[in-house]
Amino acid sequence: MKRKGLLWFFFLIGIVSTSACSMFNKTKSEFETVNSDKTVESSSSMASAKEKEERYNELSRNANSPKIIEHSKQFNQDISFVAKVEGEPKQIESKDETLNGQWYISIFLMRNRATPIYLNLSDIKKETWPKNGDILRITGTTIGYLYTSYKNERVDLLDIKAKKIKTLTPKNTDVPKSSTIETDQYRVEITETDTLLDAFGESSLVIYYNFKNKKESASIPPLRTYFFFSQKNEYLKNTILGDLDRLNPKALNRDPLEPDGEMLYYETFKLLNEETPIHLAVYDDEYNLLNTLEIAVPAKK
Repeated sequence: MKRKGLLWFFFLIGIVSTSACSMFNKTKSEFETVNSDKTVESSSSMASAKEKEERYNELSRNANSPKIIEHSKQFNQDISFVAKVEGEPKQIESKDETLNGQWYISIFLMRNRATPIYLNLSDIKKETWPKNGDILRITGTTIGYLYTSYKNERVDLLDIKAKKIKTLTPKNTDVPKSSTIETDQYRVEITETDTLLDAFGESSLVIYYNFKNKKESASIPPLRTYFFFSQKNEYLKNTILGDLDRLNPKALNRDPLEPDGEMLYYETFKLLNEETPIHLAVYDDEYNLLNTLEIAVPAKK
């Protein structure tokens, strides 16, 4: 199989990350001119937010289904995005001499922290290679996918060739502390909490929240994407309730919501204990901290 114009198929050895889940006084004409400028600026901002959403959404889809990357408009195109590094650079072994010895590192999108993307660092100066935990602004080209085996199963990994990388320090100061979080894409208002037993007989936290979908297409709530609930610096894991009859019957769990729709939802998390308050941190796609909140564990009813 020729390399040019086709996906790259080769066997990748030993680089699958094990920590994928392991963050006014004016004239009328003056006023009209200023107002027009503001309208243009607002429209530009909306277009930019929409373009960013589409870019990260498609990149996440490609990470989940890398074998069909050739059908994506991102295939063989330069893209710019932010991701977090997990692990250290490693060399691959391949029967293809043109690929053997290439250096890769695993990176994760904020909206898809369970699926690694493999970043080829071979064209980047070694002294500038990233370290574990770095947040990177990456300019690169989606060139295909890699495949390997892990725990007796095949794993397909999106392959991006890095052209330029820059280590970022995401915004994390002067952050609001609010029960309402609003972006260009959604509004979430935490309205109530409860403590119930999950299906395993252990204490779990129930978060009730109003979700407004501000996208132009149907969308599920962002709590599993950008919202991190923790106790003592350990992230809480989702769980399944044992008795659904004790839930608010009007609350949904994961159902998609139409554009401009707003409904009550719930999410459940396994508690580490019933004394330590819960810390909520909310991020955007580029790992900027948008909101924090401390939530007391409610007493069992």
